[in-house]
Amino acid sequence: MAQVSLNMVEKAYGTAKVMHGVSFDVADGEFVALVGPSGCGKSTLLRMVAGLEEISEGTISIGRRIVNDVEPKDRDLAMVFQNYALYPHMTVRDNMAFSMKLRNAPQSETVARVNEAARILGLSEYLDRLPKHLSGGQRQRVAMGRAIVRQPAVFLFDEPLSNLDAALRVQMRAEIRALHDRLGSTSIFVTHDQVEAMTMADRIVVLRAGRLEQAGAPLDLYDRPANAFVAGFIGSPAMNLLTGEARAGRVRIGKSLEVATAPHISGPVLWGIRPEHLDLVSEVSPGVMSMRVTAVESTGHATFVIGDANGLQVTALFTDRPHIVRGQTICLRAKADKTHLFSATTGARIDD
Repeated sequence: MAQVSLNMVEKAYGTAKVMHGVSFDVADGEFVALVGPSGCGKSTLLRMVAGLEEISEGTISIGRRIVNDVEPKDRDLAMVFQNYALYPHMTVRDNMAFSMKLRNAPQSETVARVNEAARILGLSEYLDRLPKHLSGGQRQRVAMGRAIVRQPAVFLFDEPLSNLDAALRVQMRAEIRALHDRLGSTSIFVTHDQVEAMTMADRIVVLRAGRLEQAGAPLDLYDRPANAFVAGFIGSPAMNLLTGEARAGRVRIGKSLEVATAPHISGPVLWGIRPEHLDLVSEVSPGVMSMRVTAVESTGHATFVIGDANGLQVTALFTDRPHIVRGQTICLRAKADKTHLFSATTGARIDD
């Protein structure tokens, strides 16, 4: 396997720049997820690593080799696409063996690799079927098997689960991660679903508008987001970010809520608290917000309560199934050691 390094990578279409000096490394054997909203550049970045898009500035290295001018077929990587990209007239066996045939590999080696990949992915009994006779999950396994057969240094995944139903997505993300661990591969996984990234990746790279916002271990991003964008993007449901004014060791939020902060902080801020870090209390007191409930959503294991706190929308999450109904007024207290503060002008994290 191999390390992948991006150094000040830029991409422009004419005068329109879409990637702005992105730099990060993927260690040998690491699983890294690229996340961000639609149009942030994550698939473009993946395609540049693959050689399917030219780089305008900067360098991309695989192992110790700069691959800017290396053809995709010579980069020693394999890509798994969102739409499977299987040949409909070929059997599973022939789809998986296709890249080996293009390289004129010996027949015995091709058969051995296809059979091993099929065994790993539970496809042995489907090798003589056409893709149209497979389920979505089975087709995705075939696409992964085709990549495994090549035995590449790097695996690239471009939103491979987005066409699957919810239950199958959960199953397949576990299978992809298990496959990564089994092969000891280096993997870069693009997804718009931050839950996929949190559950699968060793590290997450968060992109916005072609810029790297933060890179780190999933829980590091969750617990200490570098800015308000990452705070709002990582986590489901999203962190509550409430506009406030800091002055003399207090942050005033809305019309009545005041919370303590460091005395040196002043000016407009965003005060953040995750929904699961709001506790239900019996009455209003200093540091407690009053909220009129506008929606209650239960998923069985959790209850989401959404409401209006003096003109600010707030979401709380409870796992003990409290009896709360729409129209009710409840009182919430934030866990003091779980709050976050960001600049309202730059979005950057403010540490006490």
